[in-house]
Amino acid sequence: MAQTFSDLPQDKQQQILDAAAEVFAEEDYKRASTDDIAARAGISKGLLFYYFKNKQSLYLYVADHLRSLVERHLEKERLAGISDFFDMLDYGAEEKFQLFRRQPWILKLALRLYYVTDKEVASPLRRRFMEMMEEMWDVYFSHIDREKFRPEVEPRQALDQLIYLIDGYLHQQMMRGAKIDMDALMAEYALWRDMLRQYAYKEEYQ
Repeated sequence: MAQTFSDLPQDKQQQILDAAAEVFAEEDYKRASTDDIAARAGISKGLLFYYFKNKQSLYLYVADHLRSLVERHLEKERLAGISDFFDMLDYGAEEKFQLFRRQPWILKLALRLYYVTDKEVASPLRRRFMEMMEEMWDVYFSHIDREKFRPEVEPRQALDQLIYLIDGYLHQQMMRGAKIDMDALMAEYALWRDMLRQYAYKEEYQ
């Protein structure tokens, strides 16, 4: 029986994924070299394409791997114990902030994936992102205390507004060619969070 990627020893899988993640973080999809990935992984290009049908399938696999990596970093038991909407946001933001500080390539790769425009991978990645958002809402925000919200405010709308603010900030920084400063981003996040709390919560919970 032919050996698949999942049949490889865990360390070998990680070696290949690390190489692909490094290259995809450094270059956009079109310019990222599979020759470079294979060389960094210490395997032949033929073997790389034996495990992954083409560059597109490798790219999407790396995207799924990155999502799993970030999700594993969050402690589900702790998430289950948080019922305040903004406490939930703070926990997720702080944990991701710490992860990005320890491994800057994760943020760099995430931005490449989120803002990719190549038609070969843009559509499937957009679908993955929308599915991830729905799953995140169902898993992490299903048990929040809705009584704290003003009657006219839907919690999901508040989350969407925060995402729009973060997206706009990141897009602006990238258009300027500026490096993403996580400390500056977290400071902006704190301002947006407080603004949204005043908008979304009843006065006694602000």
